[in-house]
Amino acid sequence: MSKTERRWVLLWSMAVIGLSCLPYLLAWRLAPTGTHYTGLLLNHFDGESYYAKMQQGARGDWLFHLAFTPEPHQGAFIFTFYLALGHLAAWLRLPIPLAYHLARAAAGLFLLLVAYRFIARFFDRIPTRRIAFLLLCFSAGFGWLLAPLGVTTADLWVVEGFTFLSILTNPHFPLAIGLMLLLFLKALEPRHSLPHLLGVAGLGLLLAVVQPFAVPILFAVLAVYLAILSWRERHLPRLHLLVSSAAMAGAAPLTLYDFYVSRANPALAAWSAQNLTPSLPPWDYALGYGLVLLLAAGGVAIALRRRQPTDLFLLSWVGTAILLLYLPFALQRRFITGLHVPLVLLAALAVEQILHPRLRARRRRPVTGLLIGFTALTNLFVPLVAVIGVAQGRPPLVMSGDEAAACTWLRQHTAWTDTVLAPVASGQFIPAWAGNRVVYGHPFETIEARAKEAEVVRFYTPGTDAATRRALLERYGVRYLLTLSAMPDLDPVMVGLVPVWSQGEATLYRAEVSP
Repeated sequence: MSKTERRWVLLWSMAVIGLSCLPYLLAWRLAPTGTHYTGLLLNHFDGESYYAKMQQGARGDWLFHLAFTPEPHQGAFIFTFYLALGHLAAWLRLPIPLAYHLARAAAGLFLLLVAYRFIARFFDRIPTRRIAFLLLCFSAGFGWLLAPLGVTTADLWVVEGFTFLSILTNPHFPLAIGLMLLLFLKALEPRHSLPHLLGVAGLGLLLAVVQPFAVPILFAVLAVYLAILSWRERHLPRLHLLVSSAAMAGAAPLTLYDFYVSRANPALAAWSAQNLTPSLPPWDYALGYGLVLLLAAGGVAIALRRRQPTDLFLLSWVGTAILLLYLPFALQRRFITGLHVPLVLLAALAVEQILHPRLRARRRRPVTGLLIGFTALTNLFVPLVAVIGVAQGRPPLVMSGDEAAACTWLRQHTAWTDTVLAPVASGQFIPAWAGNRVVYGHPFETIEARAKEAEVVRFYTPGTDAATRRALLERYGVRYLLTLSAMPDLDPVMVGLVPVWSQGEATLYRAEVSP
């Protein structure tokens, strides 16, 4: 790879990272007076959950606890990436959201630089490499066109399935995809040396730390590819197998531990039972990948005809991902992670082999530019809609100033083990911004979430009697209560509450009840 090519990749990668940061800067600038911007644009429940994990790391923890549920429980060595990020934020004295976005930008840059190296393994021609790279950076499907009609397709919200959305939304998806690509490169370009194998094992371990769900994808794709390669070559590719085994040896122990602890730890088991992410219908994915998928179908035809090792690898990845997406598994949608990459490479293959030969040389560049621009429209639409939501002050993209002030008071004056009862809409903010446990705050990470949500709603409903309210505080060991509007029928003395802080419409009470 020449110096000019490396400079082109670096400049475009930095431009993409800059574009991914621009919506957050606009949102921060446009948030209405009297509100507090959360620093999130997509998947707010997930984002607040990542902040909460970083809060745990920032206070010095290396064992994860569910912060969105009031039950005391044993911690586990999972979500270590965000715990470590919290430790780093505390060491550097950075606010949690700033540390989160710096990590997101760094992970995105890592993904893009590795991705171009990965692309270069498949294409010799620089123009084709650039087409594949730009499609990877910007492409999505028809979501922008269908959203105004009330149709929500995958490219609007399934973050891990689309490169730009991954870079836009969080640090662990782009980092995990970049690590997957790096490990695939190691397997495609194997070397027989102990330092190399140890490095591969280390990358495998790091992938398991960052995103355990990416590990089965890695294993399955490599297994299918090696099986096909063995059948094609009539012998076992031992060096490829050795390198792949090193990756598996590094990733397997922690992945197995995650699987074990999610069932052996009662709290994590209860969380896992309601943490369901089923796959979407095939038509939804088809619309979500849109024109890229149509082009990739042409690339599949070329790959099936040529059957070069690189072709077989791309076919192995796509075929394996399709099977994984519809396995009878509660988290099957997670197996879409990184699928955008092989689809884009197959699409670029179709552009090179099918589209360009049918165009005059002077028309190839503008047609390709229009193609990339058309596929990028969803990735303009999604952050634009979110920024408009922030500018209009829509919760939960923003908190009220009083909510934010209450979180600050809790963080400064309470212990994380002090359980807080908050209105349903505010429960997600307290673990993320104050670090406390809550009675209800998350549809997955609150144990028996629906039942607790109903109890919280009942507590704040006018007309609920004092005995019912007091019983809820006692049942969950509530130490503090947050109200965000006047509750004329709330008798603090009868319920066992003492006001300790107030600002505007927000009031915090200390509960003087026995759990």
